[in-house]
Amino acid sequence: MTMTRSRSALAVTAVLALTRAGGRATAAPPEIVHVRASAAFAECLAPALDAFTRTTGIAASLTIAEPDPVEDADLLVGDDLEMTRVLEGGVADVSTAIDLGQVPWVTVVPADGPADLASASASGPIAVLGGHAGREARESLGSIAPDRIALSPDAAALRRAARALVPRSLAGAGERRPSHLRALVATAAIVSGSPRAGDARRLLAFLGSEDGRRALGGCLDPIPTAAASTVSAQAATAYAQAVVDWWLPQCTLAHNRYNDPEEVLGPPDAVNLGGNVFQGFMSLGQGGYVTVDMGATFTDATGPDVRVYQSVSGAGEPVTLYAASSASGPFTMVGLRVPCGTRTPGLFSNHCDFDLAAGGVATARYLKVEDGEIYPCLHGGTDSEGTDIDAVELLHQ
Repeated sequence: MTMTRSRSALAVTAVLALTRAGGRATAAPPEIVHVRASAAFAECLAPALDAFTRTTGIAASLTIAEPDPVEDADLLVGDDLEMTRVLEGGVADVSTAIDLGQVPWVTVVPADGPADLASASASGPIAVLGGHAGREARESLGSIAPDRIALSPDAAALRRAARALVPRSLAGAGERRPSHLRALVATAAIVSGSPRAGDARRLLAFLGSEDGRRALGGCLDPIPTAAASTVSAQAATAYAQAVVDWWLPQCTLAHNRYNDPEEVLGPPDAVNLGGNVFQGFMSLGQGGYVTVDMGATFTDATGPDVRVYQSVSGAGEPVTLYAASSASGPFTMVGLRVPCGTRTPGLFSNHCDFDLAAGGVATARYLKVEDGEIYPCLHGGTDSEGTDIDAVELLHQ
């Protein structure tokens, strides 16, 4: 992947200081906060970094690349999917992670051409953002011949494309149409053990401040949040009551720290105890699952019926959900690998919602929650591999 490092002249000259060495005045090299950001967010960040330097006198450089590997970065900015490994593995400090905003996906087509990228009358390549952040976009184009899809991490190449499926920040000339794809969430976190952690914290605080939001301008949209569930003694029965079955791969049993299925019962209670230590969830590992008894039969109603709470990575680690009327099945799939990263005010965990009608299920009592991340445990380098399940809730009783 091509990486670009930029640093404004203002950022460098603002922090030059004179020191005395052998009676001669010399310019001390400035301490520079190294920011590593994925292509979708780099253009949004550049003016904000300049504003930070003007305000504080601290220089900041910007490398355009996926967050992993971190190399010499002090601060990482990437989409949830890109940040999963560095946050779960402790490479970045999850306690510092904040969401700066989101960038929606758009399709770009010539103004005088067909509006649908898959139209039979459309011709020419379709540019798509490469890397982890573009995975869902690539999958959404499954009906288009692979030789028409041009993957690229290069912002300039994506903007030149006549036809593209890209984050709005990377869209070039042409007609832009909204996409149904999940917006990319700009998650920022400080690299653990950064030698410039103090300045990195000042930069992170600036980006989250009113001045920082203003500097980010209209490039990032606010992140919509769903109303938090109100948990009371009467509402407690809305959550999973008992574990009836579970399975974890041997690698997860050997390496993960969070293997207790009882942690998925009751209301969401996951917390970060500091650094990379957590409490209150079960990590499912590669393809693992947990099956819970909701305590009573429930019926499909208007809108979503089930909410699954997922922790640790901001993101959107995918979850697959099945439903059944009997603990022994048969289980019917309700949702396949649904990104589970909707922000819930007041809770450490995020959530994703499922509608029984999507699986043609009228009634159920038992829910099977399965890992949808499908990331090899031995390659994970974390002790919370797989989707991290905090709680399962019925939205209608």
